[in-house]
Amino acid sequence: MPSMHRTRTFAAAVLIACAAVFIAVALSQWIVGGGFDPRDDYGSRAAGMGFTDTARQTLFSIVPAAAPAAAAWLCAGHRPGRVIRGLAQIVYGCYIVTGVLLALSAAMFGYDGETQIDRGFATLDMPWIDARAATEHLLLDAAWLALAVVGVALVRWSRTYERFSAVPQEDQKSPNE
Repeated sequence: MPSMHRTRTFAAAVLIACAAVFIAVALSQWIVGGGFDPRDDYGSRAAGMGFTDTARQTLFSIVPAAAPAAAAWLCAGHRPGRVIRGLAQIVYGCYIVTGVLLALSAAMFGYDGETQIDRGFATLDMPWIDARAATEHLLLDAAWLALAVVGVALVRWSRTYERFSAVPQEDQKSPNE
């Protein structure tokens, strides 16, 4: 029967891997997810203009936002926790960078009504995503990114918790003495 530490380490590794897969899929949907529509570009995909443009929904979901912090919490207090914490920080770094680029790309597309009208993303000369909708999306994306920053803080706190929770072992005399 596997030990509790091995089970926790395996569960933490699965959580880290799942978060990394979500981020990679969101990047793929955003960067190379273009179809055959000539109007398709990074901004329209980031804003979710097409039926298959779901990069925002994939990235800004609970799994990539919470899984690294949960993984660090699972492994706090034992040796593989250092590796898991490091991986969690790397995953959060990728999440934050990708999220900022995706949110800004979607906001720039939403604020540029003239380009939307020129490319046919409009009804009766009104862009599909107006400044109000772009601002709402940007604020929601910022809230998800703030949750990721809280996750980074929790990962760092688990390191501090581990450091101060370790009970120093006293020097024991060898049985020969």
